[in-house]
Amino acid sequence: MSNRNRWNPGPIATCLVAAGLVAAPAVAPAGPLQAAAPPTLLLGLGDSLTHGTMDATNNATNTLNAYLQGVADSLGQVMPLTFSQPLFDDAGVRMDPFVKPTNLGVDGANIFSMVGLEYYKRAGVDESYPSDDYLCDPILPRRLEDKYDRVLYPLNLLHGAPASQMDGARWWLKRSALDPWTSGLVILWIGNNDSSAASLGAGGQSPTYQPLPFDAIAAELSPGLRRLLGEAEARGLVSFEPFTESAILRNLTDLADFEAQYGQLLDLLEYPAGRLPAGFDLFALTLPYYTGVGYLMDAEDLELYLRKLSPDYSVPASFARPQPGQTTAVNGDRISLFTFLMMYTLLGTGASIDEVNAILEDADGTQADGLVLSEAEQRLIVERIEGFNALIRSAIAARGPRMHLVDMGALLNDALTGATTIEVGGRAFTRRWGRGHAFSMDGVHPGHTIQGYVANQVIAAINEATGAEAPDRDLETIMASDPYVDRDGDGWVPGPDSVSAGVAELLALFRDPDDGDAAVQPVLPADIWDQISAILVRSLLGIEAIRGEAERLGIAEATDRPD
Repeated sequence: MSNRNRWNPGPIATCLVAAGLVAAPAVAPAGPLQAAAPPTLLLGLGDSLTHGTMDATNNATNTLNAYLQGVADSLGQVMPLTFSQPLFDDAGVRMDPFVKPTNLGVDGANIFSMVGLEYYKRAGVDESYPSDDYLCDPILPRRLEDKYDRVLYPLNLLHGAPASQMDGARWWLKRSALDPWTSGLVILWIGNNDSSAASLGAGGQSPTYQPLPFDAIAAELSPGLRRLLGEAEARGLVSFEPFTESAILRNLTDLADFEAQYGQLLDLLEYPAGRLPAGFDLFALTLPYYTGVGYLMDAEDLELYLRKLSPDYSVPASFARPQPGQTTAVNGDRISLFTFLMMYTLLGTGASIDEVNAILEDADGTQADGLVLSEAEQRLIVERIEGFNALIRSAIAARGPRMHLVDMGALLNDALTGATTIEVGGRAFTRRWGRGHAFSMDGVHPGHTIQGYVANQVIAAINEATGAEAPDRDLETIMASDPYVDRDGDGWVPGPDSVSAGVAELLALFRDPDDGDAAVQPVLPADIWDQISAILVRSLLGIEAIRGEAERLGIAEATDRPD
């Protein structure tokens, strides 16, 4: 836990700003008719969707292909625009730390971390508390240690204290009284991560949940990693049973807490004097069902992929199948992408169907609840997300004419459940991992084309509210180079050209080696379990409790933390 005293950047920061090292934000180019007009400020607030995450990775390629950049590109064609991205290189290093960002979205943010708080339920304590983890605090750019530092710097210097995402937003809003903006556009898409840990089976503290079938794969893992995870599980630091009712309810934000905190965010944005600055409009987006993303795989998915390795594969009887033709939010049991990848690798390296299915079903024929997200458990999550959306709609409706609702959740949920179809150039985009074309390889974040679709909904809302005539993004053009489109229909996608360390490395093992030939499938390398062990070490050591356990045990394999 952290409760840092507020900090003054002192003379170093003052000198940085005075010397002009903190550059003005980039201004999008405008046509000759708009050249003399004051620029419009575009401010993005939210989580990984606004940050621009794909393949569980933050880098410039992903951010520049995400929805907010698409919105900025379209708006920049009809108005001068103040907009800047805190771009990361492929190693996750901030590329130009002295540019003041106007995209303040941070991967992993929720309605509490927006103001620097850790939510009590997911931390396993009695009340929410301030956490340094959600603040940008370095004075010098060489010390940008985490995502909040790398996204928000140097707004903390300008704010005069460690800065949360909302502190950065309020600094920009205060500047509106000094800078020559006649208008501003604030995009707020937050609340997804108030259900993500429950839906994805990953996250939380004391324990942190991981959707890995540890008992089934332990013998395949390297000795150091096997010992580390076994000891961490025994001490209650990690749980490999994320999909129990108690774990799900713990990882969901309570409705009363959501209502109070979302209202506080809107209060903070209505600055000063309880209102948005003159000429500013806020656009708040509702939330899609996390239970409907491609990351969560049902019986149809499992059988399609595992039968590539063993034609006789079928899910066990206790694993509920989706009902054909149903367009309800809950339809069939599901497991996480990472559970599936471990099952696929086990089957591909000699395990029997019965051994693989033991991950899903106990010996007595009952469902192995810990790694299976049942229909009943999905329903709990869906009902909570619907509650979040109802609260967002009510909060925005009560705030006056310059706060606008973009019902993105409704649009995406219809597509995720199959009630409607998103079609681009004759190709249907669905929730299915890989073959559905809609998601990046992590199954959570949209690929390039659906990012463009989201951008178009935001652009339409801005046009309607402000009279702007910004053009839509051309989805067919975007799709032509989208690396997450399965062009040969074999269920695998080529993915991006470059791969970052961590989860993206694991996903890259399952890329399509030839997306023009459906007969060419990914080939598991002979040392696949060694590679998986190394990747898991690099990924899991980003979790403080597990890193501390590795240091306590003196496990050399797991103590060399990657850069």
